[in-house]
Amino acid sequence: MMLGMYKWVDTAQAELRKLSIQGWLIYDFRGLNRLGKRFLDLGPGLLSRRVFLYIPATGRPQLLVHSIEKGSLHDLPFDVHSYSSHEVLRERLAEILPRGEVALEYSPANNIPYLSFVDAGTVELLESLGVTPVSSGDLLQAFSAWTPGQMEAHRAAAQHVVAAKDAGYAWIRARAAAGEEVREAAVQAVISGYFDKHGLEYDHACIVGFAGNAGDPHYAPVAGSDRALEPGDAILIDLWCKLPGKDNPYADITFSGSFGPPAPEHAHAFEVIATARDLGVKFIRDAAAAGRWPEGHEVDDVVRGHIAAHGHGDDFTHRTGHSIGLDSAHGEAVHLDNFETRDTRQLLPGIAVTIEPGIYRPDFGVRTEINLIMQADGPEVTTELQHELIVIPLPG
Repeated sequence: MMLGMYKWVDTAQAELRKLSIQGWLIYDFRGLNRLGKRFLDLGPGLLSRRVFLYIPATGRPQLLVHSIEKGSLHDLPFDVHSYSSHEVLRERLAEILPRGEVALEYSPANNIPYLSFVDAGTVELLESLGVTPVSSGDLLQAFSAWTPGQMEAHRAAAQHVVAAKDAGYAWIRARAAAGEEVREAAVQAVISGYFDKHGLEYDHACIVGFAGNAGDPHYAPVAGSDRALEPGDAILIDLWCKLPGKDNPYADITFSGSFGPPAPEHAHAFEVIATARDLGVKFIRDAAAAGRWPEGHEVDDVVRGHIAAHGHGDDFTHRTGHSIGLDSAHGEAVHLDNFETRDTRQLLPGIAVTIEPGIYRPDFGVRTEINLIMQADGPEVTTELQHELIVIPLPG
C-alpha cells in the first residue's frame, strides 16, 4: 500500500503541534466511530476486533490490532502491534500511548454529540492508563476545510438554489394571479423539477410550508394532506442542492413570504430575524478582523440574543446554523450552536456554515438562511440576502 494514501497523517501531525496536543488516538470497533473510521483505510484486511491507531504529534504512527488479524495487513506506513487477551491489550496500550492529553472522537459532557463516538468504557480504560482524553473536534476540522475547487462548486450550487427559489415563488405568483389552487406539495414538485432538469443532487425534497406549517421548522408536506395557500398565509421555502459528485458541497437557503400583505406581527418577526442574521455575519467579520476565529456557540449567542431581546426567545427553537456538508446539507464541522449543544469548535478558514435564525408561532413561521465560507480575511457570504418578505399579490 502506498504511503501517499496516508498524506492525511502529515496534516494531522501539523494540526496536533498547532493545538499543542501530544497525539490523536483513532479508535474503532466494527464501524462505531463514524468519523474516525474514515482514516482507518487499512486495505483488504479483516478487522472484526478493536482497532487503535495512534498518531503522535511527531514520529511514526502506531497501529494496534488483534493478533488473529495482524497477518492480513500489509505494507502499512505504521508500526503494527498486536494483542490477544484483554490483559495484553491493556499492556500494549500502556506501551504505545503517552500519559497526558490525547485527542479522541469524544466530547466532554457530550456537549457536541456529533463528535462522541468513543464509548464511555474505552474512555475509562484510557484514563486508567494515565491518558487525559480531549476532543478531536478542532483537529478534525482540518479535514473539513474546502478546497478552492469545492468552494467554486458550492458557489455554483448557490446560484442554482437561488434560481430554484425564484422559480418556486414565480410559480406561486402565476397560479395565484390566475385564481388557481396552490398547494405545498405542488410547489415542492416545482423545485424538485428544477433540480432534476439541471442534473443537480439533493438528498430529499425541499421544505414548503404555509401558515402554521411554516411554524414547524422541519415540516414535510405530503401530497393529499398538504395545505392549500389561503389569503394572509405565511410562506416558507427551504431548499438545498449540490453539483453531481461525491466531493462537491451543498448550498442551502430559506426564503420567507406571504400571500397578500403580511400581518404586522409577521412582518415584525421577519425584520427581527433578518437583523439577527446580519449581526451574526458582523460578529464573525469583526472577530476575523481582530485576528481570531469565533467559536460556534459565540455566534449563536449573538443571533439568539437579538431575537430574545425582541421578545421571541421562546420562538427560536433550533441552533443558529450548521456546517455545510458533501453528503447532505448538514456537515461535520462546527455548528453555530449554544442551544441544542454547546459547540466550542472554531469557525476556521475553509469551513462553510449556514446562518438561519427563525421565529415559529402556531399561525406562522419565518426563517432566513444564508451560506458563508470562512476565508483567511473573513466571511464570504455566498447566497442572496433576503431583506423583506416576498409578497405574493392577492388575485384581482
